[in-house]
Amino acid sequence: MKDDIVASTRTSLSTRNTMINSARHGRRHKTALFTMTALAFLTRFCGLSYPSEIVFDEAHIMRFTSWYLTRTYFFDLHPPFGKLLYALLGWAIGYKGHFVPYEVGKSYITNEVPYLVFRIMPAFLSTLTVTVVYLIMWESGYALPACVVAAGLVLLDNAHIAQTRLVYLDAILVFAIACSLLCYIKLSKLKDQAFSKQWWTWLFLTGLALSCDISTKYVGFFTYITVGTAVVIDLWELFDITSHRVVSILEFSKHVVARAFALIIVPFILYLFWFEVHFTILTRSGPGDDYMSLPFVKTLSGNLTSGQRPMTLSFFQKWFELQGLMFEYNGILGLQDPKHPYESRPWQWPLSLRGVNFWESDATRQQIFFVGNIAGWWIASSALVVFVSVVIVDRLFLGRGMSLLHGRARHRLCKSAGFFFLAWAAHYFPFFVMSRQMMLHSYLPAHLASTLVTGSLVEFFFDSRLVEEEPFEAMLDRKEASGQTAQLRVLPGPRSQGTSFAGSSIASWIACGSILGAAFAFWCFWFSLTYGYPGLSTQGVQRRQILGIRLFYAHD
Repeated sequence: MKDDIVASTRTSLSTRNTMINSARHGRRHKTALFTMTALAFLTRFCGLSYPSEIVFDEAHIMRFTSWYLTRTYFFDLHPPFGKLLYALLGWAIGYKGHFVPYEVGKSYITNEVPYLVFRIMPAFLSTLTVTVVYLIMWESGYALPACVVAAGLVLLDNAHIAQTRLVYLDAILVFAIACSLLCYIKLSKLKDQAFSKQWWTWLFLTGLALSCDISTKYVGFFTYITVGTAVVIDLWELFDITSHRVVSILEFSKHVVARAFALIIVPFILYLFWFEVHFTILTRSGPGDDYMSLPFVKTLSGNLTSGQRPMTLSFFQKWFELQGLMFEYNGILGLQDPKHPYESRPWQWPLSLRGVNFWESDATRQQIFFVGNIAGWWIASSALVVFVSVVIVDRLFLGRGMSLLHGRARHRLCKSAGFFFLAWAAHYFPFFVMSRQMMLHSYLPAHLASTLVTGSLVEFFFDSRLVEEEPFEAMLDRKEASGQTAQLRVLPGPRSQGTSFAGSSIASWIACGSILGAAFAFWCFWFSLTYGYPGLSTQGVQRRQILGIRLFYAHD
């Protein structure tokens, strides 16, 4: 009786301590999340109104926005969702789209264009992207240092800042991609609650996010590859007859149908819906006429064509024609034009070896040069190499009957960091088979995934929690007790030294501080070239011509 009371008391105390630690852990994460979001807001909205001139590809997006608002038909390579968001914003503030001849360097203020409102949307989404990156790591079970590293590398990245605080589509795309990864992770945590209300919610939210990806730019299809591959692996594990969880053919079929409906059919319907909105708005003849067939053009008011009957206003006829042209012109983008001075190839992207000049002012000797945070990009790219190396070495040891890693560490490395690596690979390697014109901004989704891998490795190498919860030897004993064979010889692994701060090892915080310290130093170094102000002296410009980068105003 006395032993039962003691055991019960110990259990109660253990449960109470677990609840206290969990609550404290959650408060720390919430504080860090709020801090990272606030800092992201500052870095994205700092000097947002400058320059008050059209910067690089803003010329295209603002022109498309004006054509939507004047209902003038145009042709573009990208799906309509992102452009429709800008048009909706313009309509909401009463902008009539009166200014159409957008050219780089023209003044927004002189032409009475409410450009700041249009820049607020991508800056806001870019701010939330940092929030979502943190949530991805938190929901994946990582400790504070890993979450802060991943979110901090996006927070301080000069390329993300420069690209996503201007009127471009990339802020929408990158935010949607991050949301896709987060929603899928939330879904994967509900495997034991399949077909529950919460499970269906996150399944459909994953499909919604994926639809936004591919409805903004076709590179969003790479996110489909990422999530799709993970879904196939999940289904394979569900159907694994060697597993202790054996499902019936009927239940397995339900899983397949549910995922196909929510992740393929519903997103495709939404994708078609944005084209329907596109066609409904653009009813007047315009610059897009030259790309379309005569029957298509005759459906537009104000056209001067004759001789052929118009299409019967059928949606699929118009969609198939436009879709075919979009794929065709995406494939040959830039091939018929002279080589762009800032064009780059995929092998140059991970180390940010070739940037883009966005804007310059001869009067003030100021400029915006788009390039990644070189310190952050080199660290993240190195993390990718380290990840691959660790996986290969671990497999080699397993082949020799020895275990290099403890059970939980291997599971985290393969399942979680492996998923992030898959996201990086899916958003990077396809570009190698493309012959079209490409620039550095195409790497932003892959870079985001590389920061997740970096955060994962910080915890893998420096946080002792990975070996404290269940040493691999204990897992082997557990498997042998359940009748499973276990013949691996476990090599000695690291052990906690007992020194920690905020629930994580001091070593992981040192690694976190070192990585973000290097990223912060480069962010400061490149500040003027990211935000366009203040201007630099000739010597200041020359000092920033690193890794072959050539800047304006490097000579008197």
